[in-house]
Amino acid sequence: MEKMNKWYKNHQKPVLISAIIVLIILVAYLAGRIYFNDKFLKGTVINDCSVETLSLDEANKKLAKQVSSKSLTLLFNDGQSEVLQSTQLGITYNENNSLQKVMDQQNKWLWFTGFFGKDKQTLTDLINVNDESLGQGIQSLQHAQADQQVDPTDAYIQYQNNQFSIVKETLGSKLNVEQLTNNIKVAISEGKNKLDLTKSKSYVLPTVYEDDQDLKNHLDAANQYCLSSIHYTTPKGTEITLDGSETMNWLTKNEDGTYTKDESTFKSKLNEFVKNLASQYNSIGATRTFTGQDGQSHTVSGGTYGFRVSQDKEVSALLTLMNENKSDENRVPEHTGQLPSEGNGGLGSSYIEVNITKQHLWFVKDGAVVLESDFVSGKESDSSRLTPSGTYYIYNKERNRVLRGTKQPNGKYEYESPVSYWMPFNKGIGFHDASWRSTFGGSIYINSGSHGCINLPTSFAGSLYSQIYVNLPVVVYR
Repeated sequence: MEKMNKWYKNHQKPVLISAIIVLIILVAYLAGRIYFNDKFLKGTVINDCSVETLSLDEANKKLAKQVSSKSLTLLFNDGQSEVLQSTQLGITYNENNSLQKVMDQQNKWLWFTGFFGKDKQTLTDLINVNDESLGQGIQSLQHAQADQQVDPTDAYIQYQNNQFSIVKETLGSKLNVEQLTNNIKVAISEGKNKLDLTKSKSYVLPTVYEDDQDLKNHLDAANQYCLSSIHYTTPKGTEITLDGSETMNWLTKNEDGTYTKDESTFKSKLNEFVKNLASQYNSIGATRTFTGQDGQSHTVSGGTYGFRVSQDKEVSALLTLMNENKSDENRVPEHTGQLPSEGNGGLGSSYIEVNITKQHLWFVKDGAVVLESDFVSGKESDSSRLTPSGTYYIYNKERNRVLRGTKQPNGKYEYESPVSYWMPFNKGIGFHDASWRSTFGGSIYINSGSHGCINLPTSFAGSLYSQIYVNLPVVVYR
């Protein structure tokens, strides 16, 4: 007993002190519990706004004030920025929010833990956004003006210097207004004060990028099948080129995503190309305007002089070139006839001019008249014997020929006329001597004309025969 009394006396004071400390801690703990009963705990941060130790009403007021002064900085891909103020953002504070729920979820018995860390939360229902006001705010941006809207470009295959390559896509600066609007709403709801438009994909984006597998497959096939380059220069000086920039679009895509060259497809496309090419080249029967020896301008159409593309032959020739990836930088298409000369309606500087009305012709050589004569042409009063107008060319020269008319039922010809000089230019119509005539020119042709040919004095026909040549243009007009 004595020992126990002695121990108690020795420990009485420390025990009392410990009891007092425990009591103080308990009182402080209970006081804290009571204090934070209707307040947010220490360290509570809502949308980057500290509401620690605030009541629900005080927190709403502080957050509402923050919303009223809210602004959002937009960062554009040109390195510049613009700021939308709260009125431009169309935002107002939403009193009907989930702040009460946050408070209710806090364990007030653990109020002291707030002194050792932060409780950061993001509420998405603190702000109401007026879509019309926000839309007007976006439209007020300098970067949203029409002259600032540059469309993006897709990555594509480029054909240059006989080589294919992939050209990288470009972003441009055209805003995706719908996406930007949504991104602004999210940024606002999360309490952010900056929005990077590039990172948030707020621009209209390309649909094809340089690493696109389909683009790579197309490039591989183009390098295999489309290296030919065919170049034409039309008589009017128009440059026409058929190369990989066009033919790569003729490749056929397979089910596995690869591309191949389908012969039937290529031939079909070539037919279209050559048809258009022919329209640029063909000149047979074309209307021509030239200056006659009378100094007047004359227009004539029809005839056989000119150039006509042989379309089937040209398609076959092109297929051969392209199958071997060969090029031709100065190609003249497969054709019949010849290219008209430059100048004077395509007649050039050397030609025969035949004026039916005046019954006179001129042989012009290198721009100067070297021979001229009266003649007798087809019988004008008989439509079956007219000399047709048009532009033709000398397609043959022959000495001592017998010209014959239509073969009759009795086996005899309508007429047989031996001539010394025969120079045809329109099927059975041509220049020739007419020894049976003593006069030429005037109005003889109207009622006593030929069967369509140009009748000439014998001596003149001989001179003409000796100087003209095959393919020389002949223009006949009234």
